Amino acid sequence: MRIIDAHVHMDRVAGEDILRMAWGGVEVAIIPTPHLMSGLCYPETLIELWEKTLDYMVKYSASMGINCFATVSVPFYGLNAEGYDECLKKLPEYLKEDRVVGIGEIGLDTGNEHEVRLFKAQLAIAKEHNLPVIVHTPTPREPQVAAVTTQIIEVLRQENFPLDRAIIDHTGKNTFQTRLDSGAVTGLSICYDKLTAEEAAQLVIDNPGKRDMITIGSELGYGGAGHLSLVKAAWVMRMEGMEREQIEQVTWDNPRRIFNLPVE
Repeated sequence: MRIIDAHVHMDRVAGEDILRMAWGGVEVAIIPTPHLMSGLCYPETLIELWEKTLDYMVKYSASMGINCFATVSVPFYGLNAEGYDECLKKLPEYLKEDRVVGIGEIGLDTGNEHEVRLFKAQLAIAKEHNLPVIVHTPTPREPQVAAVTTQIIEVLRQENFPLDRAIIDHTGKNTFQTRLDSGAVTGLSICYDKLTAEEAAQLVIDNPGKRDMITIGSELGYGGAGHLSLVKAAWVMRMEGMEREQIEQVTWDNPRRIFNLPVE
């Protein structure tokens, strides 16, 4: 089966594990900017991260057999107070890069005023450049997840952002139906604090009429089946009787279409 990992922070994956991902059938991956910078950073730090992703991580992953693209964004925590506006001004320059296929991850975690302002600003930039977005949501066990997921959907609608170009990621079973019913793309994250590979596969199996609006990502490359998350989920779907073409609708066709990836 052909696999695109629709959300993986490749810098968190060890070299040999990237190789194992390729052996398992992962041909393409999307590397988003993390929503949280470590410590207190300056604009130059974030720009350096964008550069590192587009130069080093893309080329390093290619040497292991995975064709990587990126989504870039201004994270809502980690920058110094003056840095947000400076980075927002710089962001459009990086959207011209050949390997940039969207903006993300953006979104809300607590839903406060700062997060909402930054979310709306980047949705506007994405609309202007006709690009899809990867949307961060709280992890399934966080008490605010239901309310914030609803808030995210409301913001997307208020800003008239095309819902079929917004992947609402980090889905857990407790908010799956809300996302599925919203008209946005439901991003299943196979990670230690979100979904197991078996759980993600079952959600796909149980929703045949919505499979054209589901993507899957391994996110951090460890926990919940780790770097082989998508390989395992595809195997589960196959063992449960899904046809190859049905599985690849979720693991290949959808992310290729949403991100307009130049891959055959």
